[in-house]
Amino acid sequence: MRLEFMPSPERRAALRAQRARLEQSTEVLTVLRPEFATDVAAADAACSVESVHPDRFVLRTRVRTRLGVWRSFALKAYADDFGARVWAHARALAACRELAPGGVCLPIRYVAHERLLVFPWVDGRCLTDIEHDRAPELFRQAACLTASLHRLPLAPESPTTPEQLIAQVAARCERLRRRWPDAAPVMEPMVSALADAVSSLDPAEPAPVHGDLWAGQFVWTGERLVLLDLDAFGYTDAAYDVGHFLAQLERGGLADPARAARADRLGATFFDAYRVSMPAVSARNVAFYRALTLARKIHTVRRTDPAGWPRLAVALARRARAALEAMAPAAVSAR
Repeated sequence: MRLEFMPSPERRAALRAQRARLEQSTEVLTVLRPEFATDVAAADAACSVESVHPDRFVLRTRVRTRLGVWRSFALKAYADDFGARVWAHARALAACRELAPGGVCLPIRYVAHERLLVFPWVDGRCLTDIEHDRAPELFRQAACLTASLHRLPLAPESPTTPEQLIAQVAARCERLRRRWPDAAPVMEPMVSALADAVSSLDPAEPAPVHGDLWAGQFVWTGERLVLLDLDAFGYTDAAYDVGHFLAQLERGGLADPARAARADRLGATFFDAYRVSMPAVSARNVAFYRALTLARKIHTVRRTDPAGWPRLAVALARRARAALEAMAPAAVSAR
């Protein structure tokens, strides 16, 4: 699981230059042309920037073929060779008969010299944006899709331990101490509490996990639910994904109190459906990873919401402590 990566200034500059270059239709067509048969060669393209991060970017590209048909792709470029690891994992997923076709959006090509993955573009609405009565059923589908991923007979890397994940939270706390000393005291007690709680975790066999699971990673096309973005894939306790998903719902409810009750209901819907498919996954461990994710997001809200962070940070810490306190009763009720 790729926990932290900060590219050098030189790599960031190179990534910016690559993005500017690939926004030009002639350049992007050079990348995409091998995807088309010679008698349907690409003739025109239009690009738009979908997302930009220090270590990667995503472009949406629409290509008009010489037959007049438009096709859309997502191009994801990385600052280093991590895309090759994602490509290898995607090939392994594609070979698994147990994974429903189309349930996970997999890349169709890796362009090594560009450090770039090519994906089919998925049109639809994120699960986070679905407000109508269909939402509970889609959350149940998301839980079943998540469970099917966790059941796959894959070991994509060495297992990630709870201690490694806590170390990442501690590193974020240290960054808070250096950059925003007033925020660190909110997070520091959580690092200690998480370390103390590790000894209470139930034993768990590692499973292939998504690593950044939340409702925004699921897209409803109108016909099927599709899971996006393998950038944080890993091999650890399946409870990690479930706890992360639930914590992200909680975080959304804290940022928008009007949605808090709905977030709690949909989280319960997701969790109940997941446990039907994966009854062996420990509810105690899910609570731990909820707490870990909520604590980790204290650093995020201090960075992204400088004005509102005091309220959000305290609320996240309170929810994280409640999750840790729930570990024992959660484990009892699961048995």
